[in-house]
Amino acid sequence: MDAIDTQELIEFLTRGEKAERLERYFREVERKKGKVFLSNYTLLELAYLLEYAFGIDRKLVAKSLRTLLEDRLFKVEEKTEFEKALTLYAQGMDMLSALKEVQFERLGVKRLDV
Repeated sequence: MDAIDTQELIEFLTRGEKAERLERYFREVERKKGKVFLSNYTLLELAYLLEYAFGIDRKLVAKSLRTLLEDRLFKVEEKTEFEKALTLYAQGMDMLSALKEVQFERLGVKRLDV
């Protein structure tokens, strides 16, 4: 299984120079019934870049990330946690804080309140 990084996802989503090669690669992986690994770090960075560098509306960013989560081509790291974090993100929390919140919940710890 190969992992895809943020830059390749940006290239694919924005129809950049490598988009055709990536599309052929994805079709080949699908044909072989394989998966492409997506780390939470990659999705976090993608959310940040789409929202802050490209100026894409948060609702559209959340929808795009949800599409990646639901695509059978991708094996998403800690998918259930990321889905929960995505819900918090769509409700207004930044993605990094949302991921931390879900992690804290899973571990049964509280945020330090000093």
